[in-house]
Amino acid sequence: MKFWENDTIAAISTPIGESGIGIVRISGPKALEIAQEVFRDKKLNKIKIRNFLSHTVHYGFVINPESGEKIDEVILVLMKKPQTYTREDTVEFNCHGGILSLRKVLEAVINCGARMAEPGEFTKRAFLNGRIDLSQAEAVIDLIQAKTERSLSSSLAQLGGNLKRKITDLRSRLIRISAEIEAPMDFPDQDIMEISPEKVEENISYILKEVNSLIETLDYGKILKEGINALIVGKANVGKSSLFNTLLRENRAIVTHLPGTTRDTIEELVNIKGIAFKIIDTAGLKDPENVIEKISIKKMMKHLKEARLILVMFDASVPLSSEDKEVIREINKGKNENKKVIVIENKIDLGEKINREKLFSLLDIKDSIKMSLKEKSGIEELEEKLARAATEGLVIPENGVVINNVRQANQLNRAKQALEQVLLGLKKKITYDFLTVDLKDALDSLGEITGDSISEEIINDIFSRFCIGK
Repeated sequence: MKFWENDTIAAISTPIGESGIGIVRISGPKALEIAQEVFRDKKLNKIKIRNFLSHTVHYGFVINPESGEKIDEVILVLMKKPQTYTREDTVEFNCHGGILSLRKVLEAVINCGARMAEPGEFTKRAFLNGRIDLSQAEAVIDLIQAKTERSLSSSLAQLGGNLKRKITDLRSRLIRISAEIEAPMDFPDQDIMEISPEKVEENISYILKEVNSLIETLDYGKILKEGINALIVGKANVGKSSLFNTLLRENRAIVTHLPGTTRDTIEELVNIKGIAFKIIDTAGLKDPENVIEKISIKKMMKHLKEARLILVMFDASVPLSSEDKEVIREINKGKNENKKVIVIENKIDLGEKINREKLFSLLDIKDSIKMSLKEKSGIEELEEKLARAATEGLVIPENGVVINNVRQANQLNRAKQALEQVLLGLKKKITYDFLTVDLKDALDSLGEITGDSISEEIINDIFSRFCIGK
């Protein structure tokens, strides 16, 4: 028996604060017994909760068992094992959403024998009880934190077992190969035919190809999960804050005709074409007139070095200025293959006096987006280009299997190295008994993704990142 099997856990499973409804969740072998101690029907009669049908709801009150005092008017939701989230008996009290009433309900439950759940312990029990694998458990927190439709869809696919099925298939193939290699060695008197090196190579090459395909989705998966920073830069009064507000669809930044209105970086998350962008509005590049402007420009320069996606703005109604050229110099300093620059020519409604040929030459670009933020033109084109720039060159799988965290990627890379060693060993005609070591390493590495072979320390670390109550 595992150490936690006798424990019944409880927690508030909804965000703390005032709301219409708050939920106190109980799970474990004594969940029904504890619920019976604190729950009364509408006439305040004690009833046998164990006699209720599973997956039913019941109106009543939570009371203090010692004093009989009412704590809250509730709806009890009863779910009997094994058809529950944790595969344990589970009871949820749907209470009024005030923090005091929720805490008093939780206190009554704990006083009757439950203990406070650790972060992520409900999901951890779902994993330990075999309802979900580790990749699905990680998808739960991704689903909670999803910022866009694409990230939500990807998390749902992983929660549905897409990655689990893929990894299980690859592990099954490895197990079959290992068995065919080891059987003749383990049972020499049975005349079992030895698998040919060509057959081993064919199978290992296929598995390696599939592993590489998964690894290649990591960059796309990280963008779905974490989003991408988009930095707006340009000289003062070029329209950066107006663009920031336009992308956000709200007046988040102060906009005036005076240059230098923005004195600090302002950041907001926005969903564009299903991708989360953290739009960063920065101070305009100009000769600083005071210590505040010096600090703001220094912060802008720091963001400029770190940014992967830069929206650089120019005023199309005037010739290139010395400030524009300074912006271009700073961008060119940090240019590399990982940085993407989108050039925006704003204020085209005032006429176009900018030397476009020189601008393109200085930045080594072939096109730009012509905009008039005043007349709301060019916005759709910019959003399309932002979405393309964020995913350009990334592997976007058609089957929805996406790797989005470093832990999974590390294990896939370990499996890749082991599989490559097997292929190298075959090429060098190394005997099968040595190859089985690398085959086992590949098998264990893939098993760590789903949790089939993983240490308790790693499991605890993963679930410690969850919120309490999930």
